[in-house]
Amino acid sequence: MKKFLLILLMIGLVVCLLVSCSGVTPPPDGEEGEGEGEEEVARVVLIELFNTDGCAECAVVEPILEEIAADPDYNRDKLVFVEEAGWGAYSIQETSNRYKWYLPNESDRSTPNILINGLNKRYHGSAGVTKTVLTSQIDAQSNLEAKIKITATRNTDAASSIISGNVTNISASDLSNLVVTLMTYKDRGQEGFKYSVTNIVTEAIGSLTSSGTYTFSLTVDEPYWVGNGLHGAVLVQETATSKKEVLQVLYVE
Repeated sequence: MKKFLLILLMIGLVVCLLVSCSGVTPPPDGEEGEGEGEEEVARVVLIELFNTDGCAECAVVEPILEEIAADPDYNRDKLVFVEEAGWGAYSIQETSNRYKWYLPNESDRSTPNILINGLNKRYHGSAGVTKTVLTSQIDAQSNLEAKIKITATRNTDAASSIISGNVTNISASDLSNLVVTLMTYKDRGQEGFKYSVTNIVTEAIGSLTSSGTYTFSLTVDEPYWVGNGLHGAVLVQETATSKKEVLQVLYVE
């Protein structure tokens, strides 16, 4: 009888071993299976409004863009909006140079000019510019594949602010002719110019292989960041294409 029970026990152990070997072992508690838990990077849209103080058509489009930028559905996880004076009041050399870089032909540089992700989409003048038109284009641009991930931290003292971090190519292809740019901006304290750029610094990345990472450090002579009401935008842009496409932008508090 004991031998018989022993034989049954051995048979049972063999069956259990066979079932365990052929079955699928679930992941330990708290761990996702393959393909789960991978970070999704959203494509954040950069809108640049090139304007001038006293421009009648600028006064038409500025409130529309500022309304969108204040809309919770278009927060800084989806959209970063900056205003760059092409000349005159609030213009700086960097915004003037950037305007000329985008639009070498002077006749194209009357204001306003609305640029979405570089020259991916451009609206010149105020005709036909409505909230619906702009949000539709923002939605289309934000649905594009994210090729770049940006991480950044800010260190500010009484003399300057340093924004440092990493740019990672998360696409399947190598990317080339890249730059990383920091824009600082603030409310000028008047109607319009609520997102007025105060400084621009750029660092060349060059080429970035798939999964490659570039470490950057950008310094601006902007002390007392919070006290001076400053904001920042770090963007990665292609420079050798006609669209001069902004691939990604990150808001810096």
